[in-house]
Amino acid sequence: MRHRLTVLLVALVTLLTACSTALPTAPAPRPGLPVDVQPQQDVQHFLSSPQPGASPREIVEGFLRANVGFAADDDVAREFLTPDLASAWVPTADVVVIDATPQLRVTDEGEVTVTAPAAGHIDAEGRLVERTGEVSETFELTRLDGQWRIDGFPEDFGLWLSKPDLDRAFRDTLVYYLSPQQGYFVPEQRWLPRGEGLTTAVARTQLGPVPTYLEGAVRTGASPDVHLAVGAVPVDPVTQLATVNLQGAGLGEDTRRIHDLRAQLGHALLGLSGVAAVELRLDGRSLLPDEGAVNLGSDLGYEDLVRTTQRALLRVGESFTLVDPRPYNLRNLPPSETSGVELPRLGLSWTGVAVTADLSEFAAVSTDRSRLWRWRDGDEAINEGIGDRLTDPSYDVYGGLWIAGDTRGGGPPRVWVVEGRSLNATARLVDVPWIDAAARITDFRVSPEGTRALLVVQRSDGRGQRLLVAGIVRDREGRPTALTSPLEVAPTLVEVGSARWASTSSIVAAARRAQDQRLLPYSVPLGGWLEDLGEQPGLVDVVAVPTGQGYAPVVRTDDGRFHTREGNRGWLRARNGDELIIPGT
Repeated sequence: MRHRLTVLLVALVTLLTACSTALPTAPAPRPGLPVDVQPQQDVQHFLSSPQPGASPREIVEGFLRANVGFAADDDVAREFLTPDLASAWVPTADVVVIDATPQLRVTDEGEVTVTAPAAGHIDAEGRLVERTGEVSETFELTRLDGQWRIDGFPEDFGLWLSKPDLDRAFRDTLVYYLSPQQGYFVPEQRWLPRGEGLTTAVARTQLGPVPTYLEGAVRTGASPDVHLAVGAVPVDPVTQLATVNLQGAGLGEDTRRIHDLRAQLGHALLGLSGVAAVELRLDGRSLLPDEGAVNLGSDLGYEDLVRTTQRALLRVGESFTLVDPRPYNLRNLPPSETSGVELPRLGLSWTGVAVTADLSEFAAVSTDRSRLWRWRDGDEAINEGIGDRLTDPSYDVYGGLWIAGDTRGGGPPRVWVVEGRSLNATARLVDVPWIDAAARITDFRVSPEGTRALLVVQRSDGRGQRLLVAGIVRDREGRPTALTSPLEVAPTLVEVGSARWASTSSIVAAARRAQDQRLLPYSVPLGGWLEDLGEQPGLVDVVAVPTGQGYAPVVRTDDGRFHTREGNRGWLRARNGDELIIPGT
């Protein structure tokens, strides 16, 4: 027993000696790294440098495999390039997400052509858009000190990444712009490289220009002369305070811009794990010393628009019934919650009903899409002179009533807004200079915060529809004047039966991709991957019920039945009806 104890003690001492370099030696605990410099997964550990004697094919194959480590300090991918090309290569200029292993073909001595099916693309602003089709690039190689190296590829070539590599090399997050009239944040999803600290990457993106499709529709405190004064946004590991050091001529005297930047940078950075407060500095001093650092309890002057509803309207024939859209069966609201609410009756020759959030005003279009019906407090009016092929009407957060269609008599597509409480108010044209005269707008909806419009546009050649989002430009009084040149959303959708805003950052659509046999319900995040919500045969329409934390989809099928979802149980039969209307949309 004594011998065994001695052996055990010797073994224990040996073990502790061997591990001494891994044990802490300081008497006091030390804080960890701030969020800005937290180590990421070491993808470079798995990446190989060019091997001596490698063929042109092997060099190109190794370069593409090493693309995932482009943001690391020891970027292996550049070792496959000549020095001149390595210094000129901008990986994030064009990022293609591929859907299968690339196929390589030696087309000539020192020339390799690579092809692969594409799944998505990240543009220069960091916005992810799905795409289909094949991508192909030709790489030119030369011998350098007897070894093959890539010395030429297309000027805009950036990265080719698989979906797993995309998740390792990039991260998606939100930046924010400002609604000029309503005091709401307008979110934008962006994919940022992991090589830079997250706080720094978000701050740099937030200080960039407004996206083209939002110019004139939103506000930002950023400008070309405002940028980070140092190369990083550090986060104190103890207080979790992120310090944004700025430079910018005249920034210190522009109170409005300071408060806008405070709102945008504060909201974006406070959304990151490990950040509890944000301070803006200029020349080493706080920009707002009297207000202190921004924290979760600070009044930023803007807020996220959070929508929820406890009532919806179910239309069956000519009648409307108030229902609770949250339970799976869309049950009727009890009489105690419907007393005093006056609802109109609407003939079967009208469709596409919209209603204000307070249920005081209704609108619809005739089934032949040539007339607009409005109702308020028992009174009604019909406008027969707006246009032809009218879309379903849509209310915005300002109370404006929007509708799109063709100019009467076969003219180009138009967008109109009706403002004011008068049922006989004139529908005013909103300028849409970019619309193709031969196209047709089949659906039009205003975003929850009122800064953007969703349009489904029939292609001029008649081959399917495009899903577009355009900014709404308003004058100083908040009156809409124009729609900006749009951003195409989900170009992989070749047919769009209907589309609606689900939240300030996502859309639901009854749509079809080229590989789909029929319409499917899709969730379409602005800047993310499409999500199939689950096939439901006979799909006609998708409605999004706001829940405060997101939305619950409800679909309608061609047999006049609504279907809801409950957890992972798929679509559940709810009840019959012609339309389900969410107030305020």
